[in-house]
Amino acid sequence: MVGDDRLLLGPYFTYQFRHSPRRILHALSYHKFAAKMIGTGKRILEIGCSEGLGTLILSEFAVECLGIDIDETAVGIANQTLASDKLKFRHADILNSNFSDFDAVASFDVIEHIFPENEELFLSSITANLTENGICVVGTPNITSDQYASPITRSGHVNLYSADRLRKSLERHFQTVLMFSANDEIVHTGFAPMAHYLIGIGISPNRSPSIGH
Repeated sequence: MVGDDRLLLGPYFTYQFRHSPRRILHALSYHKFAAKMIGTGKRILEIGCSEGLGTLILSEFAVECLGIDIDETAVGIANQTLASDKLKFRHADILNSNFSDFDAVASFDVIEHIFPENEELFLSSITANLTENGICVVGTPNITSDQYASPITRSGHVNLYSADRLRKSLERHFQTVLMFSANDEIVHTGFAPMAHYLIGIGISPNRSPSIGH
């Protein structure tokens, strides 16, 4: 009934399955949450798609989905294994890039790797790729959980956020901002300082953000 199709994972997700499969469960649950918030029949851009497993979830009820990443190898694997008529992947950097007017942009585990001096450019680049009433979903580890991260993970986290700081950053670029917390795979609205992960949703971009907002 299911046939004999096989999916060969790339090195990143293979490593995760071998060493910490729960991390994949967490990441995919955040993508499912984003897909539910975005809704059906939308055009979606994912920034930082890696090998594309999460992007596949975003694309399920979308009319078009594009995943971009600065990791050319990961993008190549995604195109080889998961690409379809409505799901594409591209090696690209979002900073100062314009791909199209998407209904939604999703970005998980990217903003903490953006140096603080490029934060406004990163968020402005997101809004530049959104329609007038577009929605953006940004996920990032909570700064309060940094003490539990591995040395390798911490070395790449150059711009960590609290819930309050993420909300204020998004409010400079969106008319409406909703904040959620996450512990493991559970997304909730509980006490943010005790959350492992933060998810901010920006709705309707401001085309001329006020840095001093």
